[in-house]
Amino acid sequence: MKFQTNEELGLFINHWGCFFCSILEKVEKSTGWTRHFTNENIVGIYVYCMKQTSLYKENNTIKPWISAEKWENGKPSDGCFVWDTMSVYNYAAEQLETVWRCTGYRKVDKLYIPCASEEEILELGRNGYKGSHFVAGTNKICHPWQNEIEFDPIEDGSQCAKTGFIKSKRILTVEVA
Repeated sequence: MKFQTNEELGLFINHWGCFFCSILEKVEKSTGWTRHFTNENIVGIYVYCMKQTSLYKENNTIKPWISAEKWENGKPSDGCFVWDTMSVYNYAAEQLETVWRCTGYRKVDKLYIPCASEEEILELGRNGYKGSHFVAGTNKICHPWQNEIEFDPIEDGSQCAKTGFIKSKRILTVEVA
């Protein structure tokens, strides 16, 4: 899997693509690690997903699968917020021609242990950091907790992964289509 910090992926993925890249890592994993995304694939998926929309029943609004770019004070403030995780996973899975599809998605407690048909993405935090960083998880509880990280989208590891903590988990139910 490519790191979000790969300059060829562009400014918005570089700064805000941790959740997006963690989803893509889970798609590559579904192939048994036999197929991988190129930089062009990743940028193409990102651009396509920004143009697609879904209806959210909770508040009856239409949102893009991935939010469009926003700038504040000359720096990106958003540009890779994933609103429709299942659609992003499934479109990316089609691009790698894998038979696996995401059929469910939810946020759970950090101590949840996924079952065989589930994949986890860990939400990390650290003291003094307002936001979150997302990494692909191993589906196991480990000590030290850093051993629960299967893939960190930041090359050489993020500060959240080195000095932070797990805040919660995002669970993707994946099944053969």
